[in-house]
Amino acid sequence: MKDSFIFKGTSFVLGNYEILNDEIEKYVKSHYLEGFDYHRIENSEDYQEFIKKQSKTSAFDYMVGNIMGFYKRFHVVSFPPTTHKYEEAENSLDLCVNAIEKLLEKTKLNGNEIDAWFVSSATQTQFAPGIAEIAKAYFADIDNQAPCYSLTSACVGFNINLENAIMYFKQNPQAKNILIAHTEVMSALLPNTKDFVPFSSFGDSAAAVILSRVKTENQEGVVYITNSEDTKMLDFLGADPNGKLFMNPRMVKSRAVPNISNTFNKILKETQWKIEDLKYFIPHQTGNAIVDSVAKKIGIEKNKVYKEIQYNYGNLSGASIPACLDLLLENELKVGDKIITSVAGLGGEFGGFAYIVPQNNTENHSQAELENKTIFITGASGGIGREIAMQAAEKGGNLILHYNSNSEKITKIKNDILSKYKVKIDLVQADLSDKNQTENLVYEIKSKFKNINYLIVTHAITGSLSKASEVSDLEFEKVLDVNYFSIKNLCDICSEIVTESIVIMGSVGEDAQFPGSASYVASKRALRAYAVSLATKVYENKVNCVYYLPGIVEAGMMAKLDKSQINMSLNNIRQKSMIEVKKIAERILKSAYRMKIPKVRISYESHLKVIKDGYLKY
Repeated sequence: MKDSFIFKGTSFVLGNYEILNDEIEKYVKSHYLEGFDYHRIENSEDYQEFIKKQSKTSAFDYMVGNIMGFYKRFHVVSFPPTTHKYEEAENSLDLCVNAIEKLLEKTKLNGNEIDAWFVSSATQTQFAPGIAEIAKAYFADIDNQAPCYSLTSACVGFNINLENAIMYFKQNPQAKNILIAHTEVMSALLPNTKDFVPFSSFGDSAAAVILSRVKTENQEGVVYITNSEDTKMLDFLGADPNGKLFMNPRMVKSRAVPNISNTFNKILKETQWKIEDLKYFIPHQTGNAIVDSVAKKIGIEKNKVYKEIQYNYGNLSGASIPACLDLLLENELKVGDKIITSVAGLGGEFGGFAYIVPQNNTENHSQAELENKTIFITGASGGIGREIAMQAAEKGGNLILHYNSNSEKITKIKNDILSKYKVKIDLVQADLSDKNQTENLVYEIKSKFKNINYLIVTHAITGSLSKASEVSDLEFEKVLDVNYFSIKNLCDICSEIVTESIVIMGSVGEDAQFPGSASYVASKRALRAYAVSLATKVYENKVNCVYYLPGIVEAGMMAKLDKSQINMSLNNIRQKSMIEVKKIAERILKSAYRMKIPKVRISYESHLKVIKDGYLKY
């Protein structure tokens, strides 16, 4: 039996905005973009012959689509890309996280089952730490120590990391799964240029694969890989310190065509394959000027040259090849099919690999993320608490569910969970505003569990929505008892038995101070001040403390407001729409055992991690 390195799974994602050729043409005609010569194209014999059959095709669409090979692309911002649009747009890290999330769902693996992380990009969001380290933090537990490797590379980044991953496998016999991703927001390089060519060519995307080691009788998967570098290209393709793209198309073509062609021929020779053995040749999706010249140079039939990514998504830089693999493995490739890839790009890097579609893709036996973990959730009969409990059970966690008085509702929640998941559930009742009941509750938990991994505090009451001057002392004290003192009492005692994380729910109301919620806002502000001191206390025991502020959620206080009040509240805090209970619950749960959470803002107040979710103001 041999070690084979196969693609266990593939995925890719795109920017949110589809950009068609006619939209770019509008900006060419308005002289926002430059470099397109209508007169030359319209008077060319080839175009005149073409429009006899397709009379509605403009000279621009003919040039960019039929000649260059790009029909549409996707950007993270609407067209045209301008600097200010990127302030709130998805960036290369966001796209990378989206691609990895899609990949792990597809393969049914979790981040703790990845033995090493290799991520490449030329448009990463920060200099350090590297993008691989940050991406991993979204998917692996806080104490996970799998190594990460970040690479600054564009078109050939994926190929370089694929070779590095295979080397890692050979040096680490215990490794089974390696994640390789490439992410790029190429459109962010365009605001300072006016040449229509890169606007027409580049798309924003991230792609990810899981490369797995499997035992096979014959060599399958990646059977050969090569990488090289051509220093003559260094000064002709890249981005300057201000992020301005520089590109000399003629020089790029003059070097890329022989480099891609020679790589293909080298791989063909090393594998002892013939062109007719191939199902597909996958070149870098850089456009017809290079791809068609390569095809002609190596003498391969057009139907064997795969160009679907460039046609429908644009030049995706280093994400191009894994994106092609995702489409092909999903729809066309069969067991035993042979493919060769070859790429060239930024910095003169070039390379490629040979791949045989494996006989089998062994089933994954993924361990649930929260298996053997115990999660104590307060307010579990409420909307968010219930959803957190359901998702924790889905991830294999054993539950301690607290409720105050509604035994019928909490029993139904328990039965619903047990009907779907094989976990242990304990129900505990207490009025947490009563210190004696709180102490008895924690004593009961201590005697049975000794310790718990995560405490997630969700219970709270809204209180009166009257003006502050109209809220009675009794009402104010009631809200303060539930929203502040009960949580303080609980956390003070539970801090002795929590081993990993304490998550306390705050509210956007603390920041926004919505009118008519004085007692609620006051109680939450007091709670946040307490959480800062709690975080310092538990930090000594290596326990993380998280203070989670959801924006406006489809539950709780919002049920008391009409549509106009909700819209006004959303506008006041710069939140686009209300957050689904399921989504906020998922992120709150993950905050207990992940360093990073998608779609939130994270800051620190001393040792307290503060997470703001859904709103952009404050």
